[in-house]
Amino acid sequence: MSNQVNFGEGKINDNYPSAIKTMLEQGKDPKDLLIQYCRPQCKWYDDKYDRCVKAFLSLKNADPEKNCMYPYRDLVTCVEACVQPKIQHALKGNEHGFIFH
Repeated sequence: MSNQVNFGEGKINDNYPSAIKTMLEQGKDPKDLLIQYCRPQCKWYDDKYDRCVKAFLSLKNADPEKNCMYPYRDLVTCVEACVQPKIQHALKGNEHGFIFH
């Protein structure tokens, strides 16, 4: 199964490393595109957050943004753990797996 995301002019699929490098060379930020690519991998956290929001929306005078902070944090942490290394590895100076010697 090919994982492909279209985002404005950007397109990313399972061959994302070259797409990220191209976007960075053109001065474009690949993060939004990678978030869409990585979010399905965090489905468990996404479902947990959705359940929390639905539970609090059923209550009167409840603010789900304040009450679902921890499930949302877990979702963001999961997505960022997928996105950050993909951008890090595409940066100039990181050809050998690390930026600083």
